[in-house]
Amino acid sequence: MEKLLHWSIAQQAGDKEALAKIGEPDPKLLNQLFGGPDEVALMKESIAIAHNPKVEDKDKAIALENFEMLIENMDNANNIENLGLWHPIVDLLKNDVPDDLRVIVCGIIDTAVQNNPKSQEGFEKTNALQELVKIAKDGQQNKSLQNKALFAISSYIRNFKPGYKQFDESSGWDLIKFDSKDSKFDLRILSLVSSILSNGLDSDLENRFRSSKLVHYLASVLNLDSNTNLVDKSLNIISELHRLKYDFTDEETYEVDRGIQVVEGLSDKINIDDLTRAKQVTKK
Repeated sequence: MEKLLHWSIAQQAGDKEALAKIGEPDPKLLNQLFGGPDEVALMKESIAIAHNPKVEDKDKAIALENFEMLIENMDNANNIENLGLWHPIVDLLKNDVPDDLRVIVCGIIDTAVQNNPKSQEGFEKTNALQELVKIAKDGQQNKSLQNKALFAISSYIRNFKPGYKQFDESSGWDLIKFDSKDSKFDLRILSLVSSILSNGLDSDLENRFRSSKLVHYLASVLNLDSNTNLVDKSLNIISELHRLKYDFTDEETYEVDRGIQVVEGLSDKINIDDLTRAKQVTKK
């Protein structure tokens, strides 16, 4: 199995010299690499390679990418906890691990927990969310790493109240800021807001959103932003707030109304259903 994984690394790297030394793998083992019954062994070997100090970073990256492909299968993702791999995975988020590898690790977490309650429960036991929050809060951080960490956080807390509780306890609310002047980053933050709302709305959340001037920001996107992805996301969150009976102030309602009048001219480029639902806010 080790020979097969080394062959896979050499194949992806285009290392002809290494391929010549390793030789052609057994066809049955090759079949296992691409979905055969030994995927469990491949998962364990991939993480072992990522932790091996004698392996070059480029080969560790290939091993982690292979792992991420394997866990796109939900059964494999659920096996992460059974195999005791969650802690070795989150250990790779530490500062002494190269950013390129940490980006892949954040992607692994995101892939594993996305719409997967069992994997969300497995990740919860690691108490590693605070490490993801720390990465996402660091404004000097590698932007790809920061965005990947935000993706992972959003996927973890979506429809998972214990995850949101950890998010709150890990000072996750410090992430909810809208002054980055970076549309990609702001879109990630809005996805995070959407994930928070997936767990419902209470008076505490309402006060937090009001303190962060969420609705003011959403309305400003409608008024000023030509980024249709941000506009769509803003309309979606406005409509979700309305569905969850958020108590819009008169000022917030006015700002949303002004913004909707602007984006109605973009109706051929944005989600018309979210626009229609968002309009309900102005009819209170």
